[in-house]
Order: sequence, then structure tokens, then C-alpha cells
Amino acid sequence: MKRYRIGLCVGAFVAGLSVSSVSRAQEDIARDYDLAAQDLKYALRDVARQSGLELVAASDALRGRRAAALKGHYTPDEAVALLLHGTGLTAEISGGTVYIRGRSEPPQSAATGGTADRLTDIVVTGTRIRGALPASPTITQTQDEIRKSGLTNLGDFARSLPQSFAGGQNPGVTVGVTGETNENVSSASSLNLRGLGPDATLTLLNGHRLAYNSAQQAIDISAIPLAAVDRIEIITDGASAIYGSDAVAGVANVILKRSFDGVSATARGGASTDGGDRQQEYSVVAGTTGARSGFIVSYDFERDTPILAGQRSYTNATFPTTTLLPAQRHHSAILNGYWDVDSALTASVDAVYSSRHSATVQPLASDDYADLGYRRTPAVRSYAISPKIEWALPRGWTATLLGTYAEDKTDLNSRFFSVGALSFASTGSYRNRSTLIELNVEGSLMTLPGGDVRVALGGGYRSNGLDANLKTERAGGTTPTVQFSKSRKSYYGFGEVHVPIVSSAQEIPFVDHLSVSGAARYENYPGMASVATPKLGLVYAPWRGVELKFSWGRSFKTPTLYQQFLGYDAELVPASYFGSTSYPASATALFLVGGNPDLKPERASTWTASIVVRPASIPHLKVEGSVFHVRYKDRITQPISSYEGLLTNPAYAALVNLNPALGDVGTAVGDSKSGVENFTGLPYDPADVVAIIDSRYLNIARQTVSGIDIAADYRLEFASQDTVTLSGSASYIHSKQELTPNTAAIPAAGVIFNPPHWRARAGAVWDREAFTVSAYGNYIGGVTDNRSIPEQSVRPMTTVDLTAVYRTGDSAKALSNIEITLSVLNLFNDKPDRIKTSAPYYPAYDSTNYSVVGRFVSLSVTKHL
Repeated sequence: MKRYRIGLCVGAFVAGLSVSSVSRAQEDIARDYDLAAQDLKYALRDVARQSGLELVAASDALRGRRAAALKGHYTPDEAVALLLHGTGLTAEISGGTVYIRGRSEPPQSAATGGTADRLTDIVVTGTRIRGALPASPTITQTQDEIRKSGLTNLGDFARSLPQSFAGGQNPGVTVGVTGETNENVSSASSLNLRGLGPDATLTLLNGHRLAYNSAQQAIDISAIPLAAVDRIEIITDGASAIYGSDAVAGVANVILKRSFDGVSATARGGASTDGGDRQQEYSVVAGTTGARSGFIVSYDFERDTPILAGQRSYTNATFPTTTLLPAQRHHSAILNGYWDVDSALTASVDAVYSSRHSATVQPLASDDYADLGYRRTPAVRSYAISPKIEWALPRGWTATLLGTYAEDKTDLNSRFFSVGALSFASTGSYRNRSTLIELNVEGSLMTLPGGDVRVALGGGYRSNGLDANLKTERAGGTTPTVQFSKSRKSYYGFGEVHVPIVSSAQEIPFVDHLSVSGAARYENYPGMASVATPKLGLVYAPWRGVELKFSWGRSFKTPTLYQQFLGYDAELVPASYFGSTSYPASATALFLVGGNPDLKPERASTWTASIVVRPASIPHLKVEGSVFHVRYKDRITQPISSYEGLLTNPAYAALVNLNPALGDVGTAVGDSKSGVENFTGLPYDPADVVAIIDSRYLNIARQTVSGIDIAADYRLEFASQDTVTLSGSASYIHSKQELTPNTAAIPAAGVIFNPPHWRARAGAVWDREAFTVSAYGNYIGGVTDNRSIPEQSVRPMTTVDLTAVYRTGDSAKALSNIEITLSVLNLFNDKPDRIKTSAPYYPAYDSTNYSVVGRFVSLSVTKHL
């Protein structure tokens, strides 16, 4: 019955978007273009994207060619003709596709051009092969689309995605939530696809890895200023065969602007109408593009005030000065550039820097945290530099040598107060380091009737390091609590192949185009493990306008260095503490908790089946639906959730060593960080130890996640040159987790502090010359609070966002090229539902799912020079 209801939802969603009226042909509509001088392939790509068209061209035809700046009001035909002027190339626009060919090439018809015929110089996320579209579902959002929806940074964008969970490492996560990864350590923002953890989603910058943030192996996506971003591409499928560790739930690739001429400056201010979160932001982007080189530099500064419990009605039982959303001060900058050394050699570099300071106050006994409570002021500084060299080899092959060095240092400063005075301070830092060097080649291996068989081969070296230096400072001195400096090296090789079996040009009945792909990667982590991960993909179009896709693969995630090298404590407790009455009063147990140097990689198998429909009878409509399944094993967790009856509970039998030998007791105590910590009040006697309980980080949990994604986009264009773009996406997940092989599976979706079953976002954008107006609706499903009996339902949250943009033209003189944006998020000020709390300092709402901001109004002004 549940599947039947899901099917009805999918059908209604698709049908609702399919009944819209047919618009005028896209290629006939003139629009404004403003493109800098740049490589021809990028100029053509930008014109095609802005015009809602596909682009098909041969790699060799575009290699080394430049396009002049394009500015004015043109039809796509006119814009492309201006870009191609003097190149010897011609273009044909037919059936929503731009075909580029040399003078001697025969015209292409709208019936030609499967995936093998697409622009082969363009590489999309999820594959290393130029021109090959991945079999996995892909979400793409441009900077312009993100801004038109009212969002101003990549952290807010990540939390708006229906496929991503707002828990994990995000600034809105408060105290009182459960889950090992639900911690706001540094006020960073991270993608958390499918709710599998921020460390199970790989985030890249221009295809490069960044350094992890803090101790949880997450990437801070908000460290990248939105002003420098061209677009973000997200693969919602396992991709370790392409990218290696962490790509279990998917991959997000933030792609920077390639070229920019001039200067653009923005000032923005905003605040929550309920109080707090007063934001001020200033950003500037400057760049220049020459005949053979170009560079862009961008800088962004933002200062936000906190939201306190006393400013929200639903936290009136919480101490009013409790921080719900931390105060932040954030600087970020990016420099990227390229240089065409000659027609066959291009050098480029990407560099990013970020600095963030935040503050959180948590009173525990009264409204004054100095009576009993703490104040945290973490500071994060990160940077990365990624040079790359690309060679154009004979016969259309390309070789790429790239490297990355990145650091992320989180300085922690937590001060705990009692009776009006400082009791102790917990200070120190986590310093993550990442080094990578990689060489790969890509090109055509042979030609089949369906097109070129293309392959990518490569290998490299990667090292991650973590310096953990935490200590407790008291009046009597300083005590180290976590002290280690460790690194993990890996050597890897990979291969990928894309085989176009049938193309549209062959005109085979019931096979418009058909292609298969395969990838494999081998990684060796000396001293820990070797991992091989395959992936297979299939794209089949029975007829034009309908594509069926399927992908299957294996993925993995290495343990965090914190989990592996934290060290563990051996706590001596009475055996009776675990509900046992069969032992004498002197019987004790050793409880081991902490890190585990013997951890191995987590492993997952994933498959996704998709259908993409672009009906010829309704131009500019795209509907996509996907079914996915993830089976995740050897998950690392501290598995013991209940101490009652632990020594006799068969669910925990694998974790309990009953009647251990004296040698086992000695080893457990000797390998711990500080010997034995005695909580019995009696002298320690190894002979009295009747059990050793292992609750360290272990490869023991299993998790399954399955569900559906649906999305649709439709553009209407009118004779008045107005356009209306409708879009929507929704995601449903069902997830269960087994903490040990002998325990029952528990829900990991639809319950409090975990992802809800349903999330959705839909909107409409109206463009009319100087005006843009957008409206978006967001739905975050309800969850069940199962922490007590009877269970409590937590209602869903529905918000509406409105954004209006006005642009002045060139003729406005001093006021020319100005863009003014007014945005209202959560227009009707929907609020999180109340939940039960066990202490007055725990806020009474689920901060992992529902935003505390409320209605937020902002105004920004941008000047383009």
C-alpha cells in the first residue's frame, strides 16, 4: 500500500506539470546576452544554457579557438553566429539542439546526436570521460538560479536540497540532539545526502578535494563564496569507482567561473523578523580575460548576529540567553586563472581561503552562563591550492597532471563556568591536511557505428593528516586530553570506459541510442586495507525523448583519523552496574570506550534506476524519476546503546568477553590512554574483572536506505519575451540501521533527529527584461519522537520564499548595470513544532530538521562595472 501511495504521488506530480500549455519554440526568442571574451567552447556552452538548448560539437573543431565578448539582444541563431564569426565553423539549431560543424562537414539533423555526439571537451561530474553523460542522476544549479531562489550562500543551498539532511555538521544544530555526527563543532556547513552522514558525501571544488573540517571528516561547503561559483553539480549515487573514499551517498562538485571581465560588487543586509540573525554581507568579484589567459578573484565578508532562545516563542521554557544559531564572522576569498601556453598546453590554478569565527553560549542552571554553563568561540582557517596542467595529445587524447595541497585548522576554545567563576577551559585544535597528485589520460580508443569508444586511465597518490591537540586548563595546571598527529597515505589507479553501442543516426527501431559504461578503482592504504570498487552504467533510449538509466556500483569510506587514533579509556565499574546479580559484590567489569586502531573501511553497494522524459510535443519540459537503494555495511559506530542486562543480553554477545584471562585484562588496561580509570571505590584487582566490554568505535553497524527522487522542469516563453520557469523536486527515503548483527533494525528515517521520509521544493521564476520574480515552496516532512511512550508526532514544516530582482540597463548612466534584490524567506513565518525535553537547557524543537530562523527579509544591491 505504501508503494501504491508513492506511485500516486509520482503520477500526480508528473501530470500536474505535463498539462501546461506549449510555449513558443526556444530558438526563435531573442534575449539579452552578456558574455566575456573567452574560450569558444565555454561561450557556446553559456549561450546554449541561457537559451535552454543542447550543444553538440566535436572536440577538435573547438580546440584552441577563442570567442569575442558578446553583449546585446539576440536570438540564439544570431548569438551563435557572432561567436563563430571568423572561425570557419557553422551552426545549425534544430529540435532544441545547437550543432557545430566545420565547413566541410555535412549538416546534422535533429535526429542525430546521442550522448556520444555531445560536446566532448566538457566533463561533467560523475565521469572522467569528456562528452559522456553519467548513468547516475545529476542535479545542476547555476549561481544565477541559486540567487533567484533567494539563497545567498552554498550552506543554505545545501540545506534546501530535498536529497540532503540538515543534520550533521551545520550551524543550526543545537545541544540535546542525538547521533554521533549531529554536532555543531565549528559552525561549518556540509552536505549530508540521504542522511548517511556528512563524511559519506564527497564535496569537490573544480574536481579537486579539499581538507576535512574538524574531526568528523566533513567538508565545509560554505567556505566557498557563492560570488565565484558558476554552478554546482551533484551526483546522488555512489561514485567511489570514479573518486575514491567518501563518495557513498554521492558527490557534489562546485565549479568556479571560468572567465569574467570587469568588476562586480554586492552589499546585502537582512534580519529575521522574530529577532536575531541580523546579517550584513559585502562581496566583490573582479577578473579579466585576454587572448590566451584569464583570472578571477573574489572576496566575501559576512557578519551574523546570533538567535537566542528568548527570541522564539517555542523555546520559552529554555534559558533565554541560550544560543540557537551562533554568531558568525566569515571571510572567504578565491583566486582562479588559466594560461594557454600554446595551442596544446594549458596551465590553471584554483586557490581558496576561508576564515570563520563563531560564538555560542549555553547556560545550564540559570539565565547567566557564569552561574553554571559554558561559552564556545571556535575559529576556523582553511585554504587550498590546486594547480593543473592539461596537454592536448595527438588524435584527440588529453593528458592532465593535477595536484592539491589543503589545510583546515579548527581552534577550539570552550570555557566552563561555575558559581560565577571560570572552572576550567577546554582548548586546542584540529588541523587537517590533504595532499594529492594525479596523472590521467583520456581519449578515443576506437570508433563503432554508434560513436567513439572513449576511455580514461590514471592514478595518483593521496595523503590525509590530522594533528589533534586538545587539553583541559584548570587552576592547578594543564591536562592533555587528546594528543596525536597521524596521517594516512593511499596509492590508487582507475580506469573508465564509455561504449556507445547505438546512436540516433543509425535509425534502429526502438533504439534511439544505447550506451554502456564501466569504471573500476583500486586503492591501497598501507597498513590498513586495499579496496577495489567497480561501477557499471547503462543508458537506453527506446525512442527520442525518453531515456532509461541504470547504475550499479560499490563504494567505500575510510575511518576518520579521529576514530582510528583517538585512543581509548579503560573504565573499571562494578559488574552490578549492568544489571547482573549472579556475581559477587567484588566483581568488576572493564568498559572500553574511544578510538580503535584496527578499524577498516566502511563498504556499500548502491544501485539507481532512472527515467528521463523530454516529450517532443511539449518543448522545454523535462521530467525525471529515480529509484535508489544503498546497502551500507561495516559502518563505524560505538554500538552499545543500553547498559541494562548488558552482560547477559545476546544482542551484545560479540562485544562482551566474559571471564577474560588475566592476560586479556592486562592488555586492555596497558593499551588504554591512561591505564585503568577506577569508578568502583575499591582497589583495582585484575582477578575481580569478570568481563571486558568493547564499546570502542567498531566496524559493526549496517544500514539500508532506499527511496525515490522525482523532479521536473518546464519553461514557458511568450511573444512578449517573458519567460516562466517551473521546477520541482521531491525525495522520499526509507532507512533502517542495525547497531550490531544480533540487534533488531531500528528506523533511521522518519524519527526525530534523523531525516524525515519526505522533503520537497518547488517554484516558479518569471523573467521580464529588467525584472525577475520567483516564488518557492519548501516542505520538510514530519517525524516521530520515539524517545518515550507514547510516541509523539512532530508536525511537518512548510515555508514559502519570495524574491524580486530589478536590473537597470546600460542607458541609466550613473545608475547603470545595478541589480537590486529583495527577498523574503519563510513568508508566512512557519515555526518548528515543540518536542519534549529532558532538561531546561535543551531547546524544545528538532534542530536537525527544522530551521529556527523564521521569516527572514533581506535586501541586496549589486553594481557591475
